[in-house]
Amino acid sequence: MSSEKIYEMLWDCEFCGSKKLLGKTHRHCPNCGAAQDPTRRYFPSESEKVAVVDHIYYGADRVCPFCQTPNSANAKFCGNCGGDLDGAKEVTRRSDQIVGQANDSVQAAKTDFEQQKSQNAEEKQDLAFPDSKWIKPHAKTPTWVKWTLLSTLVGGIGFFLLGVLWTEVVSLQVSQQNWERTIEIERFKPVSDSSWCDSMPMDAYSVSRRSEVRSYRQVADGEECHTVRSDRGDGTYSESESCSTKYRSEPEYDDKCYFTVDRWTFERNSKSSGDGIDPEPFWPSPTFNDCGQSIGCERLGQRKEVYTVHFIESSGETRGEKHDCEFEQTKWKHFVPGKEYKAEKSVIFNYITCDTLTSIEPPTSE
Repeated sequence: MSSEKIYEMLWDCEFCGSKKLLGKTHRHCPNCGAAQDPTRRYFPSESEKVAVVDHIYYGADRVCPFCQTPNSANAKFCGNCGGDLDGAKEVTRRSDQIVGQANDSVQAAKTDFEQQKSQNAEEKQDLAFPDSKWIKPHAKTPTWVKWTLLSTLVGGIGFFLLGVLWTEVVSLQVSQQNWERTIEIERFKPVSDSSWCDSMPMDAYSVSRRSEVRSYRQVADGEECHTVRSDRGDGTYSESESCSTKYRSEPEYDDKCYFTVDRWTFERNSKSSGDGIDPEPFWPSPTFNDCGQSIGCERLGQRKEVYTVHFIESSGETRGEKHDCEFEQTKWKHFVPGKEYKAEKSVIFNYITCDTLTSIEPPTSE
């Protein structure tokens, strides 16, 4: 920071409407006598700056706990009501500003103070719950945007819950059952791959190298300077030059290796499928080249099985609508084609909850 220059803040009287009063000189409004409100202080434009000469700085003003009037930091008693200022809190200071930004105003001061209060509250919350991960909105996010996002989020959650919880009981009839079993077949073969050369697998061959960007490093590239205004809390502010180092990204190169490596990879599926529980579901008997671990050899891989029951609604306004449920084989085979069942169905999303399926027993004749 370079040598500071001191200027007066401005404030507007909220009672008589007088504007651009001087923060240090006019402790009371010269037109109506109202006490200065430190929360209405704002930074002047370049053409409105009034320099402060030979001003002794005692510190930020302190707010009288009895009448809320700001008083000089070296005052023992309030100049408005005479109250004891021992232990009185300092006025809240404006956040630092960079010269050249938009012109300041009372409204901007109010917004700044509100943001500081919100930030202080969040910091206290973080101290109280240090392990919590608080999501903090951007300080400059407009309130209407926050409310819009919140309303959309709440509305979306509400709609989802309504779709899940709003159900009706429907009658269903088993229309079909089918099954499918799959065995993956893998082949041991050459595979093209790449990695940084320092992590290349030991069994790689046919290797070619290429220099490529692996990362970036930050390199100092001069300074960026701004004139910064800092509220001193006594109706004045300082201007000083603040400089920070600028950085640029420079690529760091390393050797990238492109190679061939022999690996087991997926080659094809062997499937068996059928309708109904008869005949009993069976695994396919694939033909494959089982010759060990040489190029071109094959082996059996992962097995998958799916058992599906197809239902059709048998009553009501949605009669004829279709629904599918997947089960384990032991439960799947107990469903009987043509038999009636009932289940809960989402009114909004139009799906049945398969876990709620229960059979409807035909009435017994007396």
